[in-house]
Amino acid sequence: MFAKILGVIFALFIICFVAIVIEELFLGGRRLRLAKKASIQQKRTDIDNV
Repeated sequence: MFAKILGVIFALFIICFVAIVIEELFLGGRRLRLAKKASIQQKRTDIDNV
């Protein structure tokens, strides 16, 4: 019983790890977040300058 629970937890860990790797590699990951942050900051400075 304990081995089955441990196996399920390990499988979930592996699935989450793979999902994070896929997100970072194929969906932009950090670069996309930084680009969005820079865009929001630029819009704020544009609004403040008007």
